[in-house]
Amino acid sequence: MINRTNKNHVAGMILGVTLFALTPAAGWGQSSEQEIAALRAEVQQLKQGQQAMQNDIAAIKQSLAPKAPAPFQGADVPLSGDAVLGSKDARVTLVEFVDYQCPFCQLNFKDTLPRLIKEYVDTGKVRYVAHDFPLVTIHSNALNAAAAARCAGEQGKYWEMHDELFANQRALDAQSLPSYARQIGLDAGVFQTCVDNGAEAAKVREDLETGQKIGITGTPGFLLGLTDPKDPSLLKATKKISGAQAYNIFKAAIDSLLETAEQAANLHEKALQ
Repeated sequence: MINRTNKNHVAGMILGVTLFALTPAAGWGQSSEQEIAALRAEVQQLKQGQQAMQNDIAAIKQSLAPKAPAPFQGADVPLSGDAVLGSKDARVTLVEFVDYQCPFCQLNFKDTLPRLIKEYVDTGKVRYVAHDFPLVTIHSNALNAAAAARCAGEQGKYWEMHDELFANQRALDAQSLPSYARQIGLDAGVFQTCVDNGAEAAKVREDLETGQKIGITGTPGFLLGLTDPKDPSLLKATKKISGAQAYNIFKAAIDSLLETAEQAANLHEKALQ
């Protein structure tokens, strides 16, 4: 196989031989000099064409290179109907766009969420919101699982079902869901009626459309912002975290927002004095 280095070496040899052949010999006539000049002009055109091709290749490579994502510009996230964990008075709201069949969501559930709950949710600093975002084109059971969690929420056990679904991620088919309802102590008949009537599934689809409109493309995705005490049903998100990131990534983003909230509170207090 001839690689780029070999090609350049061969091209250089051909060019060198050509130029050597075009060097005027003693006693050549005027017509020979004119032919040589013409050949030299052709060689120059070939060199220019080669440079143009190299420029085109460089431009194509640049166009195909992966582009850095655009900086997050903020988003308004409606939270009405979403499951909330933590105090309504928490200064920071963290929204997860969740797919119960997504292995990276399960990774976040196992590795990061417990620490966030212990350090921030249980201490009243953060409220954690689950916003459904089932990737229905690749996860055939994700939508029904999300609807099941919502139906469990109708009986006050959303988070218990949330945990049960992630613990049994490989078995989220419709036939398995009733057994999880029984395990967490739901009224099985009420649960099944809720699942069958499709009302919660419709709300899941609305959540999915909302996420798509504000630019969520995969799961897990997270948006963070300061809680508005006047309108807790809407989050003006100012930070975005994509994927199952390490706890320290969340800690840095949350602590930054908490510091902003503290500074704003101090300024407000001074203004009242």
